[in-house]
This record gives sequence, structure tokens and C-alpha cells, in this order.
Amino acid sequence: MNNPLRNAAAAALLISLASAGHAEGAISFSRDITIDRAPATVWKYVGDFNATDLWHPSVRNSTLKGNGTKPGAIRTLTLISDGEMVEKLLAYDAAKTRYTYTTLKSPFPIKNCVSTLSVSPTADGKTLMTWSATFDAVDVDEDIATEWLGIAIDGGLGKVATHFEKAP
Repeated sequence: MNNPLRNAAAAALLISLASAGHAEGAISFSRDITIDRAPATVWKYVGDFNATDLWHPSVRNSTLKGNGTKPGAIRTLTLISDGEMVEKLLAYDAAKTRYTYTTLKSPFPIKNCVSTLSVSPTADGKTLMTWSATFDAVDVDEDIATEWLGIAIDGGLGKVATHFEKAP
């Protein structure tokens, strides 16, 4: 039997499954830093999905295919080590000052990596910048993969904090 409601529900389910075509890893990791600026100011600096090269010390260049505020956009980060990362935007919410992406290619020993970068207000008017990820380690101990990813994330958070310490 041809039931339009059932067909519409099945189509919606298939679209949902196709757009969620990423797997989250089993290892959870999160780092945050408090920055002495308003969230809107920090978001203006880090909220552009294709501007990581402006604030992350390990990124030499960033190129984008698609719209950097629409799921499906792909950014390619050229690292100063000549490595390359390719990441796909999964969700972008300027109102909530956060975006989530999955890593498609990485020099790190990880797979199934889904990361979220967000900024939020603290009680004293500062900003809490959080960078979290879930991932699986590939051919290395989980602690080693976590340490490598932590070094990369800490480098970015540290550069953002230093930028605002120097800024008037």
C-alpha cells in the first residue's frame, strides 16, 4: 500500500541518516580556557569556520568549499608541519556561538573524530571557550592519541588567550 505519511516519514529518516553520516569516537576529550573579553568579541575572532589559520599557531592556511555556516562545508587546513587536515562542518549556530565538525583526514592517529568549538559567558562577564572532541585512537595507545590532540587544542586555546591579553 502506498501511504503518503509513511513515505514522507521514511524519506525524512533516510535524509536524517545520510546527513548524520559520521561516527562519534569512544574517547571523550575537552579543554577550556577563560578569556577576559565578552563572548561576542571572542566569537568574532574564532567563530568563522574558515579562519582557523588566523588564530591557531599550527595552521598555515585554510581553504573552504561550500558555505562556512552551512552543514556540509569542507575546510582544508594546511599545517605548518606541511601536514593537512580536512574537516566537514556538521552544525553551526551563531546565536549559541558554537560549531561542530568531523575530521575527514588528519595527521593525528585518530578516526571518528567529532569536535565542537564554543564560547559562552561566565558569571563575571568573561568568556569560557571550550573545545571538545570524541574520537578513536588508531594504532596507538588512547593516552598517546589524547595527548597529541590535547597539544593541538591547547595550542589554539593558548593563542586565542594570548591574543586577547595583548589586545587593548
